[in-house]
Order: sequence, then C-alpha cells, then structure tokens
Amino acid sequence: MTSQPPFALFVLDENIDIEYLNRSLKLAHDWDANATWDLWVATNSYEDMPAAPGERQPPPEATKPPLENSFKSPWIGKTVEDCAVWLQNAPDNSGVEREYFTAMNRFSREDDTVLTCRVRSGSSRVEVGYYPLATADISMYMITNRGSRFDEAGYTYQARVRRDGKPDRSQGGPFY
Repeated sequence: MTSQPPFALFVLDENIDIEYLNRSLKLAHDWDANATWDLWVATNSYEDMPAAPGERQPPPEATKPPLENSFKSPWIGKTVEDCAVWLQNAPDNSGVEREYFTAMNRFSREDDTVLTCRVRSGSSRVEVGYYPLATADISMYMITNRGSRFDEAGYTYQARVRRDGKPDRSQGGPFY
C-alpha cells in the first residue's frame, strides 16, 4: 500500500532551528535521485497547504529548502494529537495526507530522527501512534510503508530498543 505525498511535518520543539530543519528536509529528500519534495513544513494556516492535484496529475511538491531564516514553527510546545486534530480539519481541497504525518520532537535532533505518525480512527478522541525513524529514511518510508507495514515497523522498532536497552520513544502499540 502506498500513500500519496505530501506529508505534513510538524516541528514541535524549539531546538529544531532553521539550519537543522533545512538539513533534515534535504536529507529526507535525497533518498532517491528522482525523489520529489514530500514533506510539507506545517504552518498554522490551511491556506499554506499544497492543493490537491487534479485528476491524472502528480502529487504536489511540498517544502523545498531553504526556508526563510525568519520561519518559526507555530507548533512548538504542541502535541502530536494537536497536530492530528488540525490536520483532520483541513479543507477538502488540501493535497496533504491526513491519516499519516511526520513530526520532529525534543529527541529528533539528538537522535537524527523524525516521527512517523498515524491517526487512529474509531474513538471519540483523536489518538496518534508514532515511532521515530532515521531522518534519511523518512520520505521513502512514508511513501512505501503504510497500513499493516506501519504496525510491523513499529513492532520492530520497539523490539530493537528493548533488546538494545535504549529508551522507547514511541507512543501507541503494541504494534503487531
């Protein structure tokens, strides 16, 4: 199963400066010589979202670095659940994927990771499961590994950190 980009990238931590964000976007993009820019750095305006493509059109490109030096994420200090609620309320003409998104939190810079997030449906409140992936792998992963693969990779992540005695930086699960 594949998901169509672009995917929202929410910057939740103030330690993710513009230089690191630009570097991360480039690193995420460079997984394939023919890759498009698949991560849209989220603002708090639906008007900034890439529009949905027309029929038989390729998906829109997302944020291409460099970002303006003045950029400051409006999501600093927010939760992935806040991001999910905002994303779920996006207008119908948005080209941004709503079930899956990415985020950078307080561990992203230290671990060189980006969270891959899935909005869980079926409950009265918004629930988000997530786990970190290497920044260099995030775009490739978001495009090619959805559905049951999300759970498989989450299970693998949790098993690996348990085995290695490292902190589990995931939320949700158990992933199967």
